[in-house]
Amino acid sequence: MRLIALKEKPSRSRARTAACAASLFAATASIGPGSPAAAVVAHPPAGEALASASQGLDVLPFPGTPDAAPATNIDFPAIPARQIASITAMGSRSGLHSGRLSAQPAGHGTAFTPSRPFTPGEAVSVTATLRTPAAGTASGAPHATRLHYTFAIARRATVPVQSSSSAGILGATGPHRHSTHRFVTEPGFRVPVVTMGTNRDHRAGDVFLDVSRSVQSAAMILSGRNHLVWYRPLPKRPLSSAYNVERQTYRGQHVLTYWQGHGVCPPCGGEGDDLILDHSYRTIHRVTAGDGYRKQGTDLHEFLVTRDGSEEVAYVPLWSPVKANLTSVGGPSNGTAFDWIIQEIDIATNKVIWEWQSLGHVPLTDSYSPYTPGQPYEYFHMNSIQQLSDGHLIISARNTWTVYSIDKATGKIAWQLGGKHSTFRLGRGTRFYWQHDATLHRNGLLTLFDDGAAPKEEAQSRALEIHIGLGRHQARLVRQFTHSPPTQTAGEGSAQLLSNRDLFVGWGYSPYFSEYSPNGAQIFNGSFQPPIQSYRAFRDRWVGMPLQPPAIAVRASSTAGRDKVYASWNGATQVVRWRLLAGASPTALKAVKRVRRSGFETEIEAHKAKYFEVRALDSKGHALPHGTSAVVRGA
Repeated sequence: MRLIALKEKPSRSRARTAACAASLFAATASIGPGSPAAAVVAHPPAGEALASASQGLDVLPFPGTPDAAPATNIDFPAIPARQIASITAMGSRSGLHSGRLSAQPAGHGTAFTPSRPFTPGEAVSVTATLRTPAAGTASGAPHATRLHYTFAIARRATVPVQSSSSAGILGATGPHRHSTHRFVTEPGFRVPVVTMGTNRDHRAGDVFLDVSRSVQSAAMILSGRNHLVWYRPLPKRPLSSAYNVERQTYRGQHVLTYWQGHGVCPPCGGEGDDLILDHSYRTIHRVTAGDGYRKQGTDLHEFLVTRDGSEEVAYVPLWSPVKANLTSVGGPSNGTAFDWIIQEIDIATNKVIWEWQSLGHVPLTDSYSPYTPGQPYEYFHMNSIQQLSDGHLIISARNTWTVYSIDKATGKIAWQLGGKHSTFRLGRGTRFYWQHDATLHRNGLLTLFDDGAAPKEEAQSRALEIHIGLGRHQARLVRQFTHSPPTQTAGEGSAQLLSNRDLFVGWGYSPYFSEYSPNGAQIFNGSFQPPIQSYRAFRDRWVGMPLQPPAIAVRASSTAGRDKVYASWNGATQVVRWRLLAGASPTALKAVKRVRRSGFETEIEAHKAKYFEVRALDSKGHALPHGTSAVVRGA
């Protein structure tokens, strides 16, 4: 399949498709929201404006997209259904497609859903007749009453993949030699030991981590004093991992989010779903890929929950192996490349409302990743997405060494930082390699994690603050942050700017996370035992209020006449003390002791009794909701 960039002219085959559509179907149809839509085309009357793809239309798939999914919708994000008079969707092999119009959620325009999939490898010609010139103007074609554009359908390739466990990367598990915490009350937990230095910034909150390359993959939260707050192990069968554990905001409430699935290589990404949990750790939404990618699922590298207008949306990456012409990078004309895709998904309905394909906008030759004969080409490797308020997205692509600004309305690249075609002059120290987690802040400050490997391009990995000036097109290094002791990270990593201007850094493949003051001093450090890693690391305040009761267990004490009672409450953040109750029967329990909580699991020694119970107390000594354990027998 020939890869067609946005600025190229339509190919001859696609021009013939449009001509066939015009000659074979010269009828009109009136359609409305939710009604069947005949795919038709009408000749424009004299004086009617016709808009072509070259004008940068606000339509999906974007004009010139080389590899849309066969099950793709055709979307008009700026046009309500009542403004569309007729639609033609003509496949060069599959012919005319009928379908149905429906309104997208929260005013995101109109979707035309074909009644059957398109054929892999074919060109699709779309013509929409509009009722008013204002509709054309809203779609990027001033005063036009007809929009016409073409895109192509992917020929999906089959590639041999390895699960993360057999590949030895991503979420790998196995008989690694490292220490784990064991708890009497949670015997199934294998929590990796974390070492933390003195933390000078207790107010910054808890530490959010994902655990991989351990005996047990898990999502985890630690307090700033290195106490386990919450731990959720992932099942080994099917093999699952968690990535991107962080606090976000959904409908005005703090929520816990992360990706769950299994890693595959190539392209060293993931196949899974994204979860949103409330403060009681209940899954309130499972965000899945759409428009033909549901079976594969979303990728592990990013999960952004935000607002688009009045609606709560999520941005997720995914990847697709497709047939592509690789001669420009020394490969075959019928090779395989990984296309990286962004989907914006309405969380309430799980509908795709926006989509972008890297192969439609970034050429293969922009990559620094060498082509390996006989292997699918992983040229892009997207690893972060950020929505801006001006209608643009900021994304990071590891293998092109570039941060991109994308105009959502047209899909076109507004500017590039780094790589082979940087819009900005790169000042001393601003060049980065194999980077992750790019975030643009106010006043042109951009943070990112500069891996510098692999293969190795720099002596050690860095977190960077770079000022980018759009006026003078100049990038200037504000500050760089390196780890002590020095470390070289072969992949992953994150850089989070905290509210006090400290920078919190996750070192990816290297088993560290650390915090830096604005002057660059490393004021805090935490570490796993190798080979454990966390894809990203975040700091935030978190309040957890589980609905399940606390866990309790009793063991005989070495002291005669006494028992040891163990209490824990996974995920509870407001427990300050435990009240121990004991008695001769489950219905005759009395308070016998009150102790201060000590870490995740508190050990309480007490006189022997037939039955025990514990109750969780807050800072004022009040019993917490759902904070009473089951009644258990003494040892």
